[in-house]
Amino acid sequence: MSDDDRDFFLDLGACGGGGGSSAPPTPPSKVFLSDGGNHAIASGVNAVPTTTSPFSVDRLVEGSNTGLGALGGTPSISSVPSIALDAANDRLFAATQLNAVVFDNIGTADGNAPFSRRISANVDTGGGSRAVNFYGLYLDTANNILYTVDTAGEVHVFSNASTRAGATTPDRTVTPNLGTFTVVTTFGITVDKTRDLLYVGIVPNAANPFIIVFNGASTANTNTMPNNTRAPDRTITLTGAGAFHLDEANDRLYVSRFDGVIWVLDTASGLTGTPAQSRTIDLRNGVQNFIFVDTSRNKLYAVANNPNPPNNQSVLNIIDNASTANEPNVTGLSVFLTATNIRLSAVAVKP
Repeated sequence: MSDDDRDFFLDLGACGGGGGSSAPPTPPSKVFLSDGGNHAIASGVNAVPTTTSPFSVDRLVEGSNTGLGALGGTPSISSVPSIALDAANDRLFAATQLNAVVFDNIGTADGNAPFSRRISANVDTGGGSRAVNFYGLYLDTANNILYTVDTAGEVHVFSNASTRAGATTPDRTVTPNLGTFTVVTTFGITVDKTRDLLYVGIVPNAANPFIIVFNGASTANTNTMPNNTRAPDRTITLTGAGAFHLDEANDRLYVSRFDGVIWVLDTASGLTGTPAQSRTIDLRNGVQNFIFVDTSRNKLYAVANNPNPPNNQSVLNIIDNASTANEPNVTGLSVFLTATNIRLSAVAVKP
């Protein structure tokens, strides 16, 4: 990999100012980025980036052996739309829609590194067997369970995720009954293990996006219910939403809108209807495709893309003090990745 492929360029002023902190520096973490445009996984050490010490990519997993797909066609975040990290075991799951590829020892993987395992699946919820679309991923590391959601909002659950391999069948399926809504795509999945709640982001046709919530996430299974569908227990309507992250420990929902504004919603487990935001974080640089909060370091990560050539820029926003950040007092920076065809689609952080 060339130096040009590894370099990030910084615009320190894009996210506004903010005060300093007297707290001692925390150890650096490892950041993983899925690049759908190049069918790659990039990783770098997340020290404190400055103009003289830029955030840089240490490794780029890319090539025919990776299972991430071959470069070609129109660059799209949908090529590798989601990743899920088991930090303790150094294991990364990457969605390619057709399947999920698993990299053991992801912290040292580089170049055309072969995947360790590939997971594919078929399911029959009525109408015959069909392939599962691995679009969005959530990994419950405590219980070794992989949750996936397809572009139609159907959830598939796989136990024994750390050893799952080859063609298989989901252990559970949750097919939402959304009434008259037609689903265009989905924008995320997560589980609140503490409160046993399943969250799925839905983009409907001719309506505002919303997040549906199911109680009893650990046992939900419409394969055992009449008609193989289930209505959500709650629906949260969110104008312009395109990504979300749940801070489970604090029962807090971060929702990213297509204009680059992030809404922070407290008491997530009780939200319904169209809630008022508790705080707002304006990143001021456009469409957000994915957000992630590292609660151990109190940092928010958000990725945005510019699909218009010749820029080919993707942006990684890093916001400090995520738990209290409030427009206009947002401390952070924007990291511009400018290599050809870059389309950042997800972030994972290893402590």
